[in-house]
Order: sequence, then C-alpha cells, then structure tokens
Amino acid sequence: MEILNKKIVGLFICLTLSIFVFAQSDNAIREALKRSYDSEYQLKYQKAMDDLMGVYEPSAYELNIRLGWLSYKAGKYIESIGYYKKAIAKMPLSIEAKLGIVYPLAALEKWDQVVDNYLAIVKIDGYNATVNYRLALIYYNRGDYGNSWKYLQKYINLYPFDYDGNSLAGWIKYSVGKKEEAYVFFKKALMVNPYDTSFNKVLGIK
Repeated sequence: MEILNKKIVGLFICLTLSIFVFAQSDNAIREALKRSYDSEYQLKYQKAMDDLMGVYEPSAYELNIRLGWLSYKAGKYIESIGYYKKAIAKMPLSIEAKLGIVYPLAALEKWDQVVDNYLAIVKIDGYNATVNYRLALIYYNRGDYGNSWKYLQKYINLYPFDYDGNSLAGWIKYSVGKKEEAYVFFKKALMVNPYDTSFNKVLGIK
C-alpha cells in the first residue's frame, strides 16, 4: 500500500511539473509572438523572425506558418517555402498554409507549383472562391480556356455580380468565339464599374 501511495505521489508530481513546464512554454510563445507582431508592425521583418527563434520548434504549426509569412515579407522566398512546407506536413488539410506557400512560389515564378497547391485546395474545398478565381485566371493566361471556364463557373455562381468574375468570363467567351455570351458578361461587368473602358472596342462603344 505504501509503495502504491508513493507511485501515486510520484505521478502527481510529474503531472504537476508537466503542466507547469507547459504553462511556462505557452507563456514564452505568446510573449515571443507579441514581440514578433510588434516588429512586423514596424516593418522589421527579420527582427520579427528573430523574436520567434528562441521558442521555435520545427514541429510547431503556428510558428512555422508565422515564419513562412515573415520570411516571404523579408524577401527570403526559399526559407518561406521551407517553413510553409513544415506547416503543411503538420496539418495536411490546412488551407491557410497552402494559400500562404503560394506567395513565395509566385514570387519565384514557380507557377506549376502554384497550380498544384490551388488544385490541392479545391480537393478539400471545391467552392473556395479565391482559389477558383485564381485558377481560372492562370489557365486563361495560359490559353487553356476550357480549364479557365471550368473553375470560373464556380466563382461566378458564388459571386454573380462581381466585376472581376464577369470581366474574365467575358474574355474567356470572347477568346473561344462566343461573342454573344461574352457581351452579356461584359455588360454585366459594366454595371458594376460603368467607368471601365477596356470593353469599349469589343462592344463597339466610342
């Protein structure tokens, strides 16, 4: 009985110490993040990164995604990608991390990888408006009007009176020779922005 009591006491002490250490660690991380946000506000991105290194753990999703963003802002695109990849490995379904990694990839003009990340997002969230529009725009610029329209349709259904969506829809339809459909989208875009003159030549407006 005495041995059992000693084991219980020992377990209690270990749990108490673990909670105390965790609380200390949690407080340290919050303080480091606070300093980091303050530094970022002052546009001191490298300092904002340095503020976190004292508490950095490679397996910490929150710190990796934060460092991914700060590295990107500091122009350290390769480092940024590395941090975002660690965040994605930790949380494979994270849309915010997949959206985040796109910024340094785009800065390095790694467009195929940008598309891969967007496609990974639509597998998780098929009606993600931001990603469907961006995929549509990328495919349009590549001359792949079929895929461009495939993704833009979802965006248009979510935002029927959106200028960007209707404008791009018009150009897609115009590019494949469906001028009457294009005019419908262009005219709707002009309802949103009557001052736009980019469609004037197509619509015969002087």
